[in-house]
Amino acid sequence: MGMDNLESEQDSESGFSDNSLEVSVTKREAPKKRKYEDIPSNAAPTKKGKNELYRPPTVEELNALKETENLYNNNLFRLQIQELVAEVAIKNKRKRALSSWIDSFEKAVSNLPEYEFKLSSLQNIKEKTKSAADKLKRKLAKYKCSLETDQDLILKLSKPDMIQRFGLHEINSLPGPNLSTHLNLVMPKKCFLTKDFLNNRYLVKRYYYLLYIAESLKISGLSAEITLEFHGSNYLLPILLVRLNDCDKVCVYIYTTPAQDTFKYTRFVPDQNNLKLDVFKMGVEDDLLKEAPTVLYNSTLGHDVTLTENNEYVRSTLIEHTNVQEAIKLLYIWMSQREFNIGFGPLCEELIVYFITYLFSKKKINKYMSSYQVIRNFWSFIALTDLQEVGLSLSDFTEQQTFDSFRKYYDIVCLDRTGSYNFASFLSLDVYKTLKFECKTALKYLDENKNDNFQQLFLVKHPFFLQYDLVIDLTQHVSTDTEFDHSIEYKCSYAGFKGLLNVKYIHKVLMKALFTRVHSIVPRIEMDGDVLRRVHFGVKLNADKAFSLLEMGPHLQEFAAAAEFRKFWGHLASDRRFKDGSARVAVHFKKNTIMGKRSIVKKILDFVLIEKLGLRYGLLYNELEEVLVTKRMAACYPNGTNEETMLKIIRASDDLGKLLRGLKMSLKITGIQGLSHIFCFTEVAPTIPANYEVEEGTAVKMNNIVFKEDNLSCMPRYCADVESVLQLEHSSKWPSDLKALQFLKTAFYLEIAKMLQSEHKIVTHATPGFIDILYEGVVFRYLLHIPKELVLLKRSTTETEATSWKASADIELLERRLTVLPKIVGALKGVQAGQPSFGPGTCLAKRWLRAQLIDDHLFPDIVVDLVNAALYLNCTGEQSNTPQIAFFRFLKFFSDFDWELLPIVVNFNEDISGEEVTAVEAKLQQNRSQYPPLYIITPYDQGASVFTKSAPTKEVLFRVRQLARESLRFVSDSLDTGSPINVQQLFTPNLEGYNALIHLNPEMNSRRYEELVFDKVEDRIVIEKYRKLDDEKIPIVNFDPVKKYLDTLRRNYGKYATFFHNTHGGNVVGVLWNPNVHGKREFKVATVNAGRVVGDKIEFDYEAVLDDFYDIGKRIVKSISLQTDT
Repeated sequence: MGMDNLESEQDSESGFSDNSLEVSVTKREAPKKRKYEDIPSNAAPTKKGKNELYRPPTVEELNALKETENLYNNNLFRLQIQELVAEVAIKNKRKRALSSWIDSFEKAVSNLPEYEFKLSSLQNIKEKTKSAADKLKRKLAKYKCSLETDQDLILKLSKPDMIQRFGLHEINSLPGPNLSTHLNLVMPKKCFLTKDFLNNRYLVKRYYYLLYIAESLKISGLSAEITLEFHGSNYLLPILLVRLNDCDKVCVYIYTTPAQDTFKYTRFVPDQNNLKLDVFKMGVEDDLLKEAPTVLYNSTLGHDVTLTENNEYVRSTLIEHTNVQEAIKLLYIWMSQREFNIGFGPLCEELIVYFITYLFSKKKINKYMSSYQVIRNFWSFIALTDLQEVGLSLSDFTEQQTFDSFRKYYDIVCLDRTGSYNFASFLSLDVYKTLKFECKTALKYLDENKNDNFQQLFLVKHPFFLQYDLVIDLTQHVSTDTEFDHSIEYKCSYAGFKGLLNVKYIHKVLMKALFTRVHSIVPRIEMDGDVLRRVHFGVKLNADKAFSLLEMGPHLQEFAAAAEFRKFWGHLASDRRFKDGSARVAVHFKKNTIMGKRSIVKKILDFVLIEKLGLRYGLLYNELEEVLVTKRMAACYPNGTNEETMLKIIRASDDLGKLLRGLKMSLKITGIQGLSHIFCFTEVAPTIPANYEVEEGTAVKMNNIVFKEDNLSCMPRYCADVESVLQLEHSSKWPSDLKALQFLKTAFYLEIAKMLQSEHKIVTHATPGFIDILYEGVVFRYLLHIPKELVLLKRSTTETEATSWKASADIELLERRLTVLPKIVGALKGVQAGQPSFGPGTCLAKRWLRAQLIDDHLFPDIVVDLVNAALYLNCTGEQSNTPQIAFFRFLKFFSDFDWELLPIVVNFNEDISGEEVTAVEAKLQQNRSQYPPLYIITPYDQGASVFTKSAPTKEVLFRVRQLARESLRFVSDSLDTGSPINVQQLFTPNLEGYNALIHLNPEMNSRRYEELVFDKVEDRIVIEKYRKLDDEKIPIVNFDPVKKYLDTLRRNYGKYATFFHNTHGGNVVGVLWNPNVHGKREFKVATVNAGRVVGDKIEFDYEAVLDDFYDIGKRIVKSISLQTDT
């Protein structure tokens, strides 16, 4: 991805945000801005007169206000609904095209000729015969019917008795811009025999009748394209998809069903058997098959037999109620954004309409309700009703006995108008639970009443892989031919759906293996006819138990249960006695890092899928965590993704804090607050505790290791300090003179150093600004916070001895560092304590940003921390339980968030009230230019957004948005193709588009050991275990020559170019000229810098500036290459 559009990229926003791209809506061009001079002088004034402004409201306005108060959450929500409904309105020309086509279709169908022949005759057609029947036979013979039957059927093909229109469009509930409708062609009763519901006879006849219609359509020339699709991905229910000749955005789905009195409804209830022979090759003997219920086969036939009556009932119930129709449009959009309608047995439009019809028939919604109230009641009904226990029915007379009989075979029972067909026959229990959870989440959004809630509900796309902590991909390794040990009962119940049966079996085994470690495992099955095209399982982890080291089994005295446990877990199971005296069979996973604990889930999946079931699989779970492992430098202890190092440093900080508070000073230390990212576990590469020795080019000066020469051939590895703030007990004796106070601060540093050295033999180094302490192999830097010092820094006296208050960047920086940052770090530590994935997830986000050459100067670390914390604190739905999904959701947030309109609210401990947030949002929208591009609200900075005042800029935010969208698309494409994520490609920058590249000398980069390495590392160094020595010296701290080089470039050339670099060991600096340097300018003294004289003009001297870059860098810069013509 190039950099050319860094400053020119603009949001193509339509509706409420750029996320409206995710909804299938017709976009409208934003009005172009007009300059003042472009407005004609005779333009009508837009300012309203005084009388117009203060006139009393009209009756219509009062009614609209009252209606909003009674029927909507707020006026904004109502306006947003109206705008979205207007956006998805279907154009009249498409409606006219569809109506005209259907009229022509009905005329063509009414003149269809009749045919009658045996099925076997399709195999023996005489080539020379020219009769219409033989011509049709030749065409039908080209199609392959995968269904077998027990008879040589007589196919009677004639025009349908009736053509019924149905679907969302027919009840005015279809959101645009595309238009589709459904036609039900009712087959004559004479096409069937009394027992054609047996052994696929009906399905075979239905299939060829559909082909008969398709071939007739081809002859008539009414369609541009006819394809064979499947209703709900059920290959037993093929339908025709017809696309119109003159309008590619209009399509028609054609169904064929039997007449209502062809078969008895009772033949298709779940406890009936309609297969006497094993026509689906399920491996069941015929005698056993005859006695078993064929549940899903019955449901398939039941769908067709009841379709006409159910359509008529839905149409008569909903056709006249505009608000209900509008609500269905909104629910369809909401469902589509969460991808509930994808795959086999989804939450399809049928079920949405079913639930709405049910609620309407039971008086739970009515025609007087607004669309907002209808969708709220729908979400409330699904969220609060346990459909596993409560059955629904559209029939007026359904006995409890009927519900009980259906519940034996189905997880969810939603009976139709006839009381014999279950609309939720193929709906997975886990999909229903996900629906239930999403409905609860939607209600929370409505209750929170935030400005972006409408966007989150209807405009933001929620891809499948972002809804779950991990995704299991079995696409390449599960098929209908895969054999598992199924019971006879299950084989009969799933007759015709062997692929689904295999997926159900795998799901059952996974649930047994993961048990309490997960909340749900949601299958997503996509079919291509009778072939499994894609099989994914989305898994929501139970954060409390997912990473437990122990899988506890039954007591040893429970012999049968213990034997079953051992049989399932095999070699992983063992008998163990626990501290409470109990003896159990259990599985123990030996892991000694937090990263290792997260891998327990993968180890279980390896055992279950590979060892037990013999299946290879793909996994989207923890692949990206490897970028947090420092491969070129390792600790002597298990370290994983650096959490162990940070825990060691925090424990050392706590121990040192106890020593500091125990010092008997003139003013005791009463508080210590951390400043470093280590304290909230968001440091990408924390310094490993170690002993430091004098290396080549360094020497000892007092207690410190220092450089003794300038011409070093190799920089020592980077050592970062761990910063904290010290607070002393209150005293009123601090001097009012600033210099005297600062001298006194230095005296306290010296006193602390002296006491630690004498009492605890700890090496220290005191300076006027801080004190460094080497403890347990870590350099801790402490700063004294004296509130009076900040007051004195801000205060100044004029010549007339009047007191004034001054402000400067340095004072603001010091105040932010000593007062705001400690509170922020403490609050972030609390977030990490509640959500352990926060720290490593934030580290992944930082690693990704730095890998894209966006360093701390362009996008500060603390801003990344706050943004990710906002995602956790404001999460209405499921929290991220793994670092990888936390990172993906960070990318998703930046892909969708509109920082021009909304602030990021980081509401620690709910200290900011809703009224305060609303007031800030209003001020932001009224005076946007007065606030930083990324505006962050925290409880600790009084709405000043102190951490984003200088960075990130608009250009950087656009760049991050662009990169985030491409990265998410890359991950989604990898999942769709079944290939593992190419981690290296995701974390490797695209260097195209930069004007110049500054190549650095790796040996002069002190942070070279933090570099991302994807190949095997041969020169890896291992840091030896820290040992307390008598002659310890404080190492060179925070020395990063590359950062100092970049600081120099930005300080002197920042107005001419923007510099991009990977902080963690990057050896390339990208240079992008600012747009204002191009072209020639008038000769002025102010424009001479970095310019050259050409005639009477000044132009930017690219070559001279690049030479300056090289000279400033000296031995740090290896070379500079030009990327594009400057």
